[in-house]
Amino acid sequence: MTLTSNNLAKSMEIKSTEIKSTEINVGFMHGWGMNSGAFTQLIDTLKAQLTERSLNDKLCFNFYTISLPGHGEKHDLMPEPFDLHSVANAMSSELKTNTILVGWSLGGLVAQYLASKHHPNLRGLMTVASTPKFQMTDDWYGIKPDVLSMFMSQLEQNHHKTLTRFLAIQMMGVANAKTLIKEITSAIDIYPAPNIRALSCGLKILQNADIRQNLKDIKIPTLRTYGRLDSLVPYKAINEIHHLQPESRHLIFKHASHAPFLTDAAEFSKHVIDFVCDVHTLT
Repeated sequence: MTLTSNNLAKSMEIKSTEIKSTEINVGFMHGWGMNSGAFTQLIDTLKAQLTERSLNDKLCFNFYTISLPGHGEKHDLMPEPFDLHSVANAMSSELKTNTILVGWSLGGLVAQYLASKHHPNLRGLMTVASTPKFQMTDDWYGIKPDVLSMFMSQLEQNHHKTLTRFLAIQMMGVANAKTLIKEITSAIDIYPAPNIRALSCGLKILQNADIRQNLKDIKIPTLRTYGRLDSLVPYKAINEIHHLQPESRHLIFKHASHAPFLTDAAEFSKHVIDFVCDVHTLT
């Protein structure tokens, strides 16, 4: 795992004695085709680490999840039009005060958009395998257009099979991929299946959304996390993203793909806690 920053002297490690006693919210937004169940293991790991590090008396963490429209318990909630702006507006009211928002993949795109609009409840942003523009173009590294088109075509035929294939791509190159896919599938199956129209519109957002110019407007502390093996957010895109928001920091998990919070759960959780503590001392 690699840690880089425009200010390497600024440590991500905060001593517990420096942390003021207060409550801070940590919200999680999932990715395309998923739901809040994707974060079950991560939140359990975070709670266990908080106990081990005896931070509970110093900083009260409140973890909560926000589902994308048409996903999970929001199966029937469909904003019109179903685009990035409307999706962000639909989720905006669910952001609690003093929130550090953790957005995975498509959820990370929404989170970046909300941060760029200076949502009053946001204190920090953490993206997971996300980017301001998912589809590859001549001037940007991303998902090849024919891959997204293939998913769109397959979605119309069998959306269950399409979601299974998408999960497989997210775990490509990971040693224990089959086990992790089984675990996350069991966790998300507790919730209702995603709305087929939400899946289709979500793919269109991944195809068309481009908020690269918005990144300069993000003023809150930002930590971006990536998987070195990720084919959906290619390694070559990382420096390009950093140039758009040079004040941000980033972590690269060398043996992870599109879901480092699953493949490197303990290490990932440590950095979530460190980042929350860091943001708390800065604001």
